Amino acid sequence: MKVLVICSRRYNGHELWTLLGVLQQRGIDFEVVSTALTIKDELTFQPNTISRLVYDVSPTEVDSFDGISVVSGNMADTEAYWTDKHVISLLQAFKNAEAAKAKVISAICCSVPTLAPIARDIKVSYFPLVRSRKHLERHGVLCQTVSLTVDRNFVTAENQMITQMWAEEICNILEGKAPTYHLVNSGFVPKGRERRMLKEVRRVIDEAREARALEK
Repeated sequence: MKVLVICSRRYNGHELWTLLGVLQQRGIDFEVVSTALTIKDELTFQPNTISRLVYDVSPTEVDSFDGISVVSGNMADTEAYWTDKHVISLLQAFKNAEAAKAKVISAICCSVPTLAPIARDIKVSYFPLVRSRKHLERHGVLCQTVSLTVDRNFVTAENQMITQMWAEEICNILEGKAPTYHLVNSGFVPKGRERRMLKEVRRVIDEAREARALEK
């Protein structure tokens, strides 16, 4: 078995290395791709070299893989994948693949909205940014309030602290096993009130986001 791992060029080291470690431990092969051939840990800036760009992977290669995982990192790099047409075409190919069993599709933390275009009516866990939720809901994705969700062949997690559990569930699905972890909503409701923000501050933030979007 083999998994295609798409990571940010400035990746989250805990997520990436924990995922690869669990895959290796379970005897599952993998290939890591990104938007650059030299990728770096977003905190330590430790560089690593990979063999191919994500854009070198053709949707016709889907039969060479049993699953696809998207790993987060630097927010600008991570969020760029949300609307990347090539990445979306790869995900669509994995979803539509004709095989004896469905290919595993997974993402973690702020990379989960990358799955939005192919995850209508799928339950997902995601890092609860407002723009993440809105992006997911616009595509009809069912946002959950627990940290790990397995829905059919989709495996998603809220944050890096869940990485090992997330990776184990990916392997379970690949191996035809039932999910190991079953999380439920605690029902906790935070107290307090919504933080107020000066209109001038909000305007500057919105203008900066618009400028960044135009740069892409």
